[in-house]
Amino acid sequence: MALDPTDLVVIHQLYAAYCHAIDAGDGPTVAACFTPDGTMAGGSPEPVTGAEALAAFAVSVPQGVPGIRHFLGNVLVEGQGDEAKGAAYLIVLYPNNGQSSILISGRYQDRLRRTPDGWRFVSREFTIDT
Repeated sequence: MALDPTDLVVIHQLYAAYCHAIDAGDGPTVAACFTPDGTMAGGSPEPVTGAEALAAFAVSVPQGVPGIRHFLGNVLVEGQGDEAKGAAYLIVLYPNNGQSSILISGRYQDRLRRTPDGWRFVSREFTIDT
């Protein structure tokens, strides 16, 4: 059975929660967006796997680029039952002398799973636009 509208809203909220948490350096919230063995690749030199590593990565993001802002668009989610695939475009802004400048843009390809705690990312693969 295809995902129902409630699932889609909850998954879209997960995408937004991730962006707000990564910008704030909120490691526990970023880690909670993933399954315990969740993996993120493409946003750092090596894949980041597991709650502890994901939380540490999240803390480092605004330390490295204070004021960073992640903006997602064209979120597309498809799935059945407890599994889904998602895709989204990403633009990352940073403050630059009172203006915002684009730091990077690209695309997420995601695998998601419904867990007892709700929908979570199993894996996120980020590809930078070239």
